[in-house]
Formats: sequence, structure tokens, C-alpha cells
Amino acid sequence: MTNERLNEYARLLEQYHGTLDLVSTKGIDELDRLIEEARAYAAVVSDLVGQNPVVVDLGSGAGLPGIVIAAELPGARVHLVERRRRRGAFLDMAAGRLGLDNAIVHTTDISNLSEVCADVVTAQAVSTFASVARLTRHLHRDPCYLVSRRGPGWHEELADLNEWVTPGSRPGGPFDDVAVSDSIWKSATTSTQGDTALAVADERPLGRDGSLVALRLAGGRACPPSG
Repeated sequence: MTNERLNEYARLLEQYHGTLDLVSTKGIDELDRLIEEARAYAAVVSDLVGQNPVVVDLGSGAGLPGIVIAAELPGARVHLVERRRRRGAFLDMAAGRLGLDNAIVHTTDISNLSEVCADVVTAQAVSTFASVARLTRHLHRDPCYLVSRRGPGWHEELADLNEWVTPGSRPGGPFDDVAVSDSIWKSATTSTQGDTALAVADERPLGRDGSLVALRLAGGRACPPSG
């Protein structure tokens, strides 16, 4: 069933990519590779948190990897967050055509999403891990995993992110626009399970000169501990 769904998903991408500007022409030529890479996201998510996680896919675009994660992990709840209306409409259609009752499309800005406690946040096209963390912090369970494709120099991103999530730190730099009280900041940066605030949970080769990287963040401020 999964392969049938993914074949239908590829057909939908081919059919609508021109009118809805879903992926590039090069991307259409490499759909098999892109879908296999999205399946790698699902494998990492499953290995880290099991078959039934809550996943927030930030900037879902055409559904890579969110739609594929929903197809691969039918026990998951996958929230596809996409601001652009035409792409949101495509995601709704694709989820319906593929029978993905576990895929929930939100055509809105991530800041408007609430009442979701994410075990995992995936992001294919957001610039840095720090950006992903800042944009989704209000949705993190404790712990929460950030999973994203990164280039060779991704370790250089960790310093800014570690400074932000480490207990006793305060927002700075790219996080200046985040206003939190002292009490909220304490709960946001201290894990109830006593774990370190940031750790590299997984790294796997992915395509040309890239890796699929998972970071473990402790201390989501809005959600209870998992497990």
C-alpha cells in the first residue's frame, strides 16, 4: 500500500507541478531520489521516537518529506504547515487522494499553530537549525527532535543554537525578537528529565554532499514530557 501511495503521489507532483509551481523541472526529473530521501526522514523519525509520533513538518511545500512521512508511518500524526495557499491546496488534495487520514494540513504561518505537542519537527527548506528551533519552540514536547537535511558545514550551526537552549542562557542574535519571561525561559531550557539541552541524536548520509541530521532538544515550554 505504501508504494502504491507514493507512486500516486509522484504522479500528482508530475501532473500539477507546472500550474502550481510545486518543484523545479530538475526536481521532477529526480522524483525517485527525492521520494527516497523523504523516506529516509521517516526512517529516522521511526528509529528515534517509534511508529506513532506527532510530527510537525515546517514549510511543507509540495509535501517532501511530510506527505511521505505520513504514508510511511500510518500511526503518526503529521502536521503539514505551509503558508502558500496553492501549495496548501495541493497538500490537502494529495492527502485526500492518498487516503492519508493522519496528515493534517495547516495553511498558515507556523506562529499561528497551537495545541500541538511535537515529538519531531522536520524541515526541508528552512535555513538553519536555529531558525527551526526559534519558529517552532512553542510546539516542542520535552524532548523534541529537529530533523533536517544539512550540508557539510552543519556543525557550525550548533554554537548559536546551543547558546540559546542551554539553561541560564538568554535569547540573542537571531532570537532577539523572541520575548519570554524569566519563568517561561527557565521551563523552556531545563528538561524535566534532567537531560542536556542539546545533543546530536543521529546523522546519516543523504544524497550528494548532504546528511540527514537529527538534534535532540530538551525543555519544550508548552508540552508535557513524553513517554
